[in-house]
Amino acid sequence: MLSPEKLFQIWEAGLDRPPLARAVAMLRASGTVRSDDPARLAIGARDLELLSLRDQAFGPEITGITVCPGCAERVEIRFCTDDVRLSAAAPPESLSLESKGYMVQFHLPSSDDLLSIEVVGDEFEDGRRILERCIYEATLDGAPISVNALPEALQEAIATTMAVADPQAEIELSLECPACMRGWTEPFDIDTFFWTELQAWAVRILHEIHQLASAYGWSEQQILALPPLRRNTYLSLIAE
Repeated sequence: MLSPEKLFQIWEAGLDRPPLARAVAMLRASGTVRSDDPARLAIGARDLELLSLRDQAFGPEITGITVCPGCAERVEIRFCTDDVRLSAAAPPESLSLESKGYMVQFHLPSSDDLLSIEVVGDEFEDGRRILERCIYEATLDGAPISVNALPEALQEAIATTMAVADPQAEIELSLECPACMRGWTEPFDIDTFFWTELQAWAVRILHEIHQLASAYGWSEQQILALPPLRRNTYLSLIAE
């Protein structure tokens, strides 16, 4: 398990950053990533690192609440990180696709790639910009061509190939409402989920530090060194 000091370092690294940059900053601050630069990892590989980091921070069990889209019933979600860990193998560094004289070589999107494009909010245009970033060679009958010259069907095929090669990048949970028995799928974003947990943890622990420091005059380091059970006991005594 990660120490409270390390968790605070990870939390501070992620503060006031947009999600993509936050995920990279958290992994860099953790010092546990098996990569020279987590920003260059394919999104699925990055999310595997985030799952492992979450294991070290809070354990493998995940619980949450969602709302049934049919009857608006609150539905509890419970699973383990291994349930959404689709592959331990690293995704391929390079991919290629050949069709009707076209040959395209490309790589899977990374955080660096996604951060480098200007998102305009148009799904087709944003997808084209990602392809421009990830395609490093495109030819027609051996002659170089631009990404814009690729047929739309081929661009869609490239996007599909990317999704198949990196399934960890988009996790869907299969859910069922116990009240109305409706089934549906819901995306699970480990970055957002882990950050929400870490933010709640940091706020709670800082509040506890404030209470204990005010009551006993202890330093932050002394308070964080206390086992959770003993710290909670002192907090109960303060509340009496």
